[in-house]
Amino acid sequence: MKKIFCALLMSAILLFVTINFSAKKIFVAAEVEGSLKTIAVVDAKKNLPLTIKFIHSVQKTPVIEELKFDGENFILLRTIYKSHGVGLPFLESDGNFREEDGKFIMDDMNRKIKNLELRTGKGTELCIELDGKLFELYKKFPAGTKIVVSA
Repeated sequence: MKKIFCALLMSAILLFVTINFSAKKIFVAAEVEGSLKTIAVVDAKKNLPLTIKFIHSVQKTPVIEELKFDGENFILLRTIYKSHGVGLPFLESDGNFREEDGKFIMDDMNRKIKNLELRTGKGTELCIELDGKLFELYKKFPAGTKIVVSA
């Protein structure tokens, strides 16, 4: 009886450890002096929203990119912006385009992205909102700093 109890206890501990340590995490890191410095770590829950906000470097207008995490990849759902320009979606093949309240919205983009690599820029005010927390990266890191978001 004692052996059965010990075996069950060990199985339960092993299951607990496996579940807790195999859970995916999402890491946000900045490249500082040649190595990545972790800014945040959150549980990689399925459908976890991620929002990237910045000022477009050419148009000087705000851009919002809304993504979700599907368990393996980040999925770009939509881009919201105020003026057309370089690097902003506009083709029919990019998704469903509409204009609403003076903003351009490209919905249903559904682009899979394994890891996000972003850079802070002069005047671009790069921010990431993840797990309900806003990270104002432009306030913490100089222009040109590489920001990596990965699972």
